[in-house]
Amino acid sequence: MIHVGVDAWNIPGDRRGIGRYVRAILRSWSAELSTRVRVSLIVPEWATWIVAPRYRRELDGRHYAIRSRRRHTRFAPDVLWFPFNGPSWEEFSTPAVATLHDASTFDLPGFGEETRHTFRRAAARCTRIVTDSEFSKSALARALNIGPDRIVAIPLGVELPRAGEGTDGSEEFGRFALFVGEAEERKGLPELLAVMQTVHERVPEAQLVVAGALTGALAQQAPWLHVLGHVDDRMLARLYRGCTVFVYPSRYEGFGLPVLEAMSRGAPVIASFATAIPEAGGEAALYVPPGDSRALAAAVERVFLDAMLRTQLREAGLLRARSMPWSRTAARTLEVLEAVANGQPR
Repeated sequence: MIHVGVDAWNIPGDRRGIGRYVRAILRSWSAELSTRVRVSLIVPEWATWIVAPRYRRELDGRHYAIRSRRRHTRFAPDVLWFPFNGPSWEEFSTPAVATLHDASTFDLPGFGEETRHTFRRAAARCTRIVTDSEFSKSALARALNIGPDRIVAIPLGVELPRAGEGTDGSEEFGRFALFVGEAEERKGLPELLAVMQTVHERVPEAQLVVAGALTGALAQQAPWLHVLGHVDDRMLARLYRGCTVFVYPSRYEGFGLPVLEAMSRGAPVIASFATAIPEAGGEAALYVPPGDSRALAAAVERVFLDAMLRTQLREAGLLRARSMPWSRTAARTLEVLEAVANGQPR
């Protein structure tokens, strides 16, 4: 058994894909791999007895040891794991692995050198780097000028519906396309809003639901548009189950976790054929060229009108999701940590 010190600084309140990633792996280690791994959470706070309940509450109440990063050497972990895009502190000498989820801070405009610091620290200080896709592996090797042999691509997974989760969808919006995410330029939401205006004119019952926020010029009002802001996991699952189609027009992703999550709840998926997204969707999605509004509009309209196509996409997506459980991601990540802890090449 190895003892892993997990850099847990961002666990409280992190509802992004990275937060779900960390929770899912810790849950799988505890439930299925407890004979191979013992976990301590390393936190920035000095008074760990005060903050411990908050961290444990975020992790299903599991009674993990909570240690301050200032004293992390005293409990002697075999290996450190930094899952939030690199080490959040510098004073460590224990062998370490960092998960860098993508190279967007290097590949996309709008990021300064300060946002790249933890990535460069990971490259300089960590024995191995884990990332979410083969696309991200190549991009990180290029951006950080390190050999690809130091980087291990481990696809993300998905939590399959639990018994008793429910089969109800979100019916208050009628027949709707679903978008999940923030209004970042790379996500393709401006194009999707324009596309849905066209689709609605041809298919009057077609609605668009946005699980995220619209700001600035995107904060338009239309009878076919429903902006929900942030939604909890239970509501998100209902939206996935109830939508006519899930649309993911992003131009850049290190993996594309919402594609897999939508498939796991039976949503037909349309996605851009860009960056790592096909590694998430495999052959189970209907792909369109990134930024091609005409192709996207045609695909959305086709799915709304073709019941047989919806069934085919739904069945293919469910098979895809079942082949990629979080337990596989967790097991492969643990293998990397074990190799580093034991001083073995990976």
